[in-house]
Amino acid sequence: MNTRGLKPLRWSATWWIAAAVAARNVNGLRHIRRTLAWADQPVRTGNRRAVEPMVLHVVIPVLREQQQITAALAWFVPLLRDFPGSTLTLVTTAREEAERQHLATLLAGATAADLTVERFPQLTGDELAALGKALTGTGEGTLTDAVAAEMLSGFPTTADIVTAELARLPQADPLVRHVHYRGDGRKAAQVNAAVEQLAIADAEQEYIAVYDVDSRPSRELLERTAEFLARRRAADGELPCVVQQSARFATQGAAGAWWERSLCRGAARAQTLWTVRREIPNLRQQADTARCPHTGPGLPGLAQTVGHGLLVRTDVFRKVGGLPTFTVLDDVAFGYRLTLDGIPVDSLPFTTTVPAAEYLRELLAQSERWFQSYLDYPKCAACWHAEGHGSSRDHAMALTIGAYRGMAWLLVSPATALCLALALDPRTRLPVRAAAATALWASAVAPVRALAVAEGQPLTVRATAVRSAETLAGLLLKSVGPLTALGRWAVSGTRHTALAPKSNRRTVPSTTTDREFA
Repeated sequence: MNTRGLKPLRWSATWWIAAAVAARNVNGLRHIRRTLAWADQPVRTGNRRAVEPMVLHVVIPVLREQQQITAALAWFVPLLRDFPGSTLTLVTTAREEAERQHLATLLAGATAADLTVERFPQLTGDELAALGKALTGTGEGTLTDAVAAEMLSGFPTTADIVTAELARLPQADPLVRHVHYRGDGRKAAQVNAAVEQLAIADAEQEYIAVYDVDSRPSRELLERTAEFLARRRAADGELPCVVQQSARFATQGAAGAWWERSLCRGAARAQTLWTVRREIPNLRQQADTARCPHTGPGLPGLAQTVGHGLLVRTDVFRKVGGLPTFTVLDDVAFGYRLTLDGIPVDSLPFTTTVPAAEYLRELLAQSERWFQSYLDYPKCAACWHAEGHGSSRDHAMALTIGAYRGMAWLLVSPATALCLALALDPRTRLPVRAAAATALWASAVAPVRALAVAEGQPLTVRATAVRSAETLAGLLLKSVGPLTALGRWAVSGTRHTALAPKSNRRTVPSTTTDREFA
């Protein structure tokens, strides 16, 4: 067999793949530098002008958050006192009791060795310790569901903790409320239930602000938000419809093994780079396009909202029917709905910092959970097209954009691994190796240095090498969660689970003043 013609063909294929990855990464680096030049810029005190009061109705849906309630109240109540008319609503859910019963069933047959955070991340350390003690007391080698249910019922639910903590608060401003959602929906349904019970004085002037229980928005963040709202009102004649407070991600080194701490740091940095490379530029483009006279066919981009730090003007929230509850997750689907109506989603030019996954198992589960949003695009198109929202062309464009974004996520790890192999293989031809090296430099070296410079912490050569290697490892792992999501869906035939796909938060929340991503 004559194989002389195969080498040029093989070289051509690897060249085009490496060149395509390099081009995408270099373009992403351009977006990173533009975003860093736009976001988190210092504001001179003399240039700050008095702005109108901002009214926020902060809604925090909680599930298995017993250990977080006290700290959340201690943060939000004093913070919102400086914004008259603002409120704080903690939304518990009856799902917690149902999930506790399901956990008891899962615990049946568990041995002492099984009672670990890795096996049961939904349980707190105290609950695991109590189950272990009960197992010892019974003299049996395994738990029964009856014993497990009895031990778990002895611990207060999140609703119990919220009720107790609110009883200890003095009459405070802002008004702190507790709403207990009795349906079987998840986060979106909890938020919608809370908003339905809010007394809004002026829907066009007040915002629903969705945060997580471990969110710690600083006073500076809210002041920057108020200034941004004032600028947009001056430019548009009205307050912006939706504002997204985008996040950077940081770990606290909770894992015991050095390699796990390093891997999670790299994954957090890779996620931060996605925020400044993709999320913020896409939102800015969508908002700019949505505000322009739109005479041609098609959508004004496709907003990709995030269910943390999401501010929605109350009249807009009601107009679109609240957060979508028919999808597995609500954030990306909500952006889809806003885009259909031509509603701009503004990116706040000031980022917050949120906790990132601290353990490999948690990291993979989080990535798998987030990818569910991309799998919801077809359901969004089918539902809203049937209801008359958007044209067939609009939905075709949205599905195309969503498919591209989903495929890009799925291919991050394979593309990074291929470029790494080509760059390190001495047999690789020089043009191919150069393209692969450029792809790696633009994805894990130049962005890391740009982040550090923007944070006022230029890196040494050694620090650059360490952080770049961590980030590269994070990119090599990035596609595992999405692939797991697809595999689990293919095997089980469903993406819905009895337990909410989250674990108890076991780390101290980060704040917007934390800019260290080492």
